[in-house]
Amino acid sequence: MSIGTLERPEVGTDNGDAGNRKLILIIGAVILVPIVIIAGYTMFIMVFLGTTLGGSSGACTASAGSTVTQLEVETTGGATRTLNEKQLTNAAGILAVARTLGVPLQGQQIAMMTALQESGLHMYANSTVPESLDYPHDAVGSDHDSVNFFQQRVSGWGTVAQLMDPTYAAKAFFGGPEGPNAGSPRGLLDIPGWESMPLGEAAQTVQNSAYPDAYDKWELAAQKIVTTVGGSITCGSGTAGQAAYPMDPGYQMTSDYGPREVTVEGASSWHAGIDLQLWPGPCGDNVYAILPGTVTVSSELWLSIRHPDGFTVHYLHMYKSQRLVDVGDTVEAGQQIGLTGNVPPSGGCHLHLAMSVTGNTNPAVAQLTTAGTLGAPSYYSDFVNPEEFMRLFGIEVCPNDGSCRRL
Repeated sequence: MSIGTLERPEVGTDNGDAGNRKLILIIGAVILVPIVIIAGYTMFIMVFLGTTLGGSSGACTASAGSTVTQLEVETTGGATRTLNEKQLTNAAGILAVARTLGVPLQGQQIAMMTALQESGLHMYANSTVPESLDYPHDAVGSDHDSVNFFQQRVSGWGTVAQLMDPTYAAKAFFGGPEGPNAGSPRGLLDIPGWESMPLGEAAQTVQNSAYPDAYDKWELAAQKIVTTVGGSITCGSGTAGQAAYPMDPGYQMTSDYGPREVTVEGASSWHAGIDLQLWPGPCGDNVYAILPGTVTVSSELWLSIRHPDGFTVHYLHMYKSQRLVDVGDTVEAGQQIGLTGNVPPSGGCHLHLAMSVTGNTNPAVAQLTTAGTLGAPSYYSDFVNPEEFMRLFGIEVCPNDGSCRRL
């Protein structure tokens, strides 16, 4: 068996077959400042997204610039819903607050599940609270004295002015040391052990809804929103934000990082990346850039994207004819770059995801253990564990909550 063929880094560039190039389909980096007619709503967007948000994890902002104006999501029961530009804008603002506060990925997903159930990601005023109608809003409800994305009650969560401020509403939902509610009522971060709860249960513990199981159906939809919108969140700390999942929800990890036993001819016995596959593993599943950068290699097997911080993310086994980017193209986090393939050496359709850190200038990435120190062959010496790498950017690529199966 030939050792090292699969992950041996490519040298130089390969421009590929121009006849096979397709238009770049931008899935992530969702537009966060929609063109609107009503001046009040425009001001609302500017306040929500255009302001740098201070917090313990560094300042995070939701940026503008994408052309995607809608996103189709699916409930666990199979029903679909198409989110429009305003809804995605609202989601991005909530996620920017979450990352500013250092809320981990599962907390961000819980917030999206809650907002989807309570308001469909609309900013609600309330006809029984006339003052709320004076503030920018997307819709008008009449449930008790509940307002905003999370349907927080004026009688408990804050003043009308506070709760109609989208940043305040998001901070109140998350709570914690940086929260405005000082633990009463409790935000998510104020709940002991919330990290080990099922996501829907955690949402219910914050909301105390009359329909405690209603949040569960939004798990997959919430994850897709976090994945897609995540590319538009920039955090000043350099260790969070601007990251996206590499595939749609529901994938499994068929091979992890490190030494392994293999029977595939040409595959390496020291695996310098991780292999991800959507069950039952057909080719043609969407592959997304996890971080922004510039395509530096597009060979038969390799697609490599160099980040502005100098490190490079590698995506293997996609067929060149199905790639949506080529050498010299710039990409954003969450942007579709191709489809899973079975380019040899491979034991089936999957994505091999790997990171090499030669040229890296990011201090957090520099702290990661390289494969060379773990006994890997010299041509893998600058590669790092993708799971540890992704955690620096707020993403648990294969969480131990049952959503990602390890084989």
